[in-house]
Amino acid sequence: MIIQRFTSGLGNQMFQYTFFRLLKKNHPGEKIKADLTWFDCYNEHQGYELKKLFDIDLPVADHFEIARVSGQLPEDVPGHWSVNRLLGKICGKYKEKHCREEISLTDMLSLKPGSNIYITGFYVSEGYYKDDLPEIRKVFRFPQREADSSLPLIREIVSTESVSVHVRRGDYLDPVYKDKFDLLREDYYRLAVDRIREIYDHPHFFIFSDDTEFITKAFDWIPEKERTIVSGNTGADSWKDMYLMSKCRGNIIANSTFSTWGALLGDPEGRHVIYPSAYIAGQDSERKTLEGWERI
Repeated sequence: MIIQRFTSGLGNQMFQYTFFRLLKKNHPGEKIKADLTWFDCYNEHQGYELKKLFDIDLPVADHFEIARVSGQLPEDVPGHWSVNRLLGKICGKYKEKHCREEISLTDMLSLKPGSNIYITGFYVSEGYYKDDLPEIRKVFRFPQREADSSLPLIREIVSTESVSVHVRRGDYLDPVYKDKFDLLREDYYRLAVDRIREIYDHPHFFIFSDDTEFITKAFDWIPEKERTIVSGNTGADSWKDMYLMSKCRGNIIANSTFSTWGALLGDPEGRHVIYPSAYIAGQDSERKTLEGWERI
């Protein structure tokens, strides 16, 4: 059996699902299931959203299956930390053999039939999804009834040379994450906006952020008639920002899986995407080969 662990916010869940699709496609004879116990333990972001937004039904591993395959008790079992420390000492070699973190594409393709493998990681590299993008766009279709609440703004977006600008601050300012992710500076956005103006004749910038008070002042160097601050999509409605980004003609994304999907889900024809070289602290982002994607 192969079990893949799902965690974190919507963008990460979507990347993890693209890897899950790869597993299913390349190992059709294997029993492949998802470990969703992380969402029972942590209240970050909006919980597990793949079912709610995209009606994706994953085969879910039970506690016994997770323990048997990984050699560890699931996170939502009381006292799992103490038991797992003991199991780690007793069954350390089992865990090393059967638990794979951020498994490479080559290693994934060469998994031996019938093996017990527990897989973790985020799988954001384009090698995991690039060839499957047309089908993935069909799977990741947002609920239309709820999306229609944004119709006035969508009309404005589709009637202009719209370019989304994503500024992620919120959790990146949290002590837990502030040393893990680069907080993009104004110079990145200025360079990106200048580049977009070379590509589109009359771009209008729709600015998205989890800190609207900050961006109202921080982006006053873009003329008011050329920018729109998008606000109001918070909590359970946060996904609507990703949906709106996908409707724009171009994108300036942050070092964030959320706005990466906002760009990936849009019509690729005529789309230009600016993405940052800065990503994880001390580590540059990958150089993408997707048409129209430019690294700054």
